[in-house]
Amino acid sequence: MTEAPVAPRRSRLDVRLPRAVPAHDFRHPVEADIPVLGHLMWQAYRGTPDEQDAGGSVAAATQEIRLTLTGAYGPFLPAASFVAQDDGRPVAAALVTVWKDVPLLAYVFTAPPHTGRGLGRRLIEAAMHALGAQGHGWLSLAVTQDNIRARRLYESLGFVPHQKKQ
Repeated sequence: MTEAPVAPRRSRLDVRLPRAVPAHDFRHPVEADIPVLGHLMWQAYRGTPDEQDAGGSVAAATQEIRLTLTGAYGPFLPAASFVAQDDGRPVAAALVTVWKDVPLLAYVFTAPPHTGRGLGRRLIEAAMHALGAQGHGWLSLAVTQDNIRARRLYESLGFVPHQKKQ
């Protein structure tokens, strides 16, 4: 008898908006991106503490992207979500929804051959800037506690442990 996988422990982090951001050449995701973003998500999350979030296969990751873009996890904010491309092909993305009236960085991922180049950081900064320009005061996210690399990135961008806002 096999045991069910243990759900990863997560922390909620927040950052105050708006923030200035350098110019970028990212674009907003569209429905036609769903298959390639699902493939990217699976590549990026496979073998990491967040692998369960991708659902265990390219098909499951693609379904996660579809659910995100169609509002299953709160209204999707395409104007605050971005896709980075290399030679016209998506290689990274940051997807933002609204959860309980607060913008949520639902997913951010970079194809393994493109990691370490600052794409994730720049995508998150672009989302933060877009949200601030739209009048939002905060951006939240959930991070797997064992994902040290992600935690460091978020903390370097000013995210702090969640506290009730007044």
